[in-house]
Amino acid sequence: MAKLLIIEDDGELQQVLSATFNTEGYDLSYAFNGREGYEKMLAWQPDIVLLDLMMPVLNGVEVIKLVSTNTSLKDIPIIVMTGHSDKADMLEHSMKVEGVRAYLRKPFELNEVRSLVRRLLLQYPRVPVSVSEVAKGEVRLDTKFRTVWVSDRMVATLSPMKAQVLALLLGAKGPVKREKLLQAVWGDANSVPALEKTIQRLREDLGAEGRRLQTTPEGYEIVG
Repeated sequence: MAKLLIIEDDGELQQVLSATFNTEGYDLSYAFNGREGYEKMLAWQPDIVLLDLMMPVLNGVEVIKLVSTNTSLKDIPIIVMTGHSDKADMLEHSMKVEGVRAYLRKPFELNEVRSLVRRLLLQYPRVPVSVSEVAKGEVRLDTKFRTVWVSDRMVATLSPMKAQVLALLLGAKGPVKREKLLQAVWGDANSVPALEKTIQRLREDLGAEGRRLQTTPEGYEIVG
């Protein structure tokens, strides 16, 4: 059963699409803004995404930028849904970014979107994400199951957001600047409070090993 994520802030259109694809036997999930949609992509790993272009919190182009830099998401086919009032340059830019396979101009026929989803699922079958790890010293993160190990002892299971932050820290040779973390995870350099809260909770999740996550003058570093 293919997993379809619908990211759309219009509740009525969500209901119509839900009814349409429920009868087709898809496993469905929903998001009503770009931030929620990106977080669900991380957590749920859909096989295909219907993405509205103009949305609150993060717009469709911002979501696509985040997806294109994430190795676990960038092969997911994305269908952009756009209204006539959307800016042409935004649509053109979104189509140039890796991951966008097609777009639908609103209003569209339900048969059209059904056929397009079926075609793209056949054309771009997802390769299952294999178990992979990133480590520094004695600290190791299983990126598939989001489990953290220290000296071969499991110490925590993380949320998708915290796992992404930790993966960036573990993959760096030294400290990671706040700006890099903000852009890579939140897509917004102004989300400093969210980053600080995530770091705090990550330390709490690590328990006694939280001391390994150290604050530097410009960012953060994992000391293995």
